[in-house]
Amino acid sequence: MKLRGVVVVLVSSFLLAGTGPTFAADPTPTRADQVAAIQSQYNPLFDAQYARLLVLKKKTLYDAVNLPILKAVLVDFLGVRSSINLDLASATSDLETVKAYAEEETGEFGNTIYQLEAQVAKNKTITCVKGKVVKKISAPAPKCAKGYKKK
Repeated sequence: MKLRGVVVVLVSSFLLAGTGPTFAADPTPTRADQVAAIQSQYNPLFDAQYARLLVLKKKTLYDAVNLPILKAVLVDFLGVRSSINLDLASATSDLETVKAYAEEETGEFGNTIYQLEAQVAKNKTITCVKGKVVKKISAPAPKCAKGYKKK
């Protein structure tokens, strides 16, 4: 009987000593929380880049060289942003892949916009006149077309 009491005390002490305080596991964020985090991180970057592209569009309005390049970049930019937004809205897309894609594209567009801004900064705009027809030409070294005179 005495031996049985000793065994019960030993087993009880091992059980009590082995159980430490339990802590709740870190809750995994829901998909909606992850989507909101990605949007809050990348939407301001995309908005700022879009604003820079629109400023460039105004500056290259008469630039025959840079305007087509800018239009292509703008179409690509809007397509990428639309694709990312669709992937974030989809319940089956992998959010880590979407986040990596957004990171890559913001860096790529940042470099492209910087290069376009540098190119546009070198441009000069002149006004050429032929009778009542007025043309504005923008280029690094602008020249009037044949028959036009610089105003």
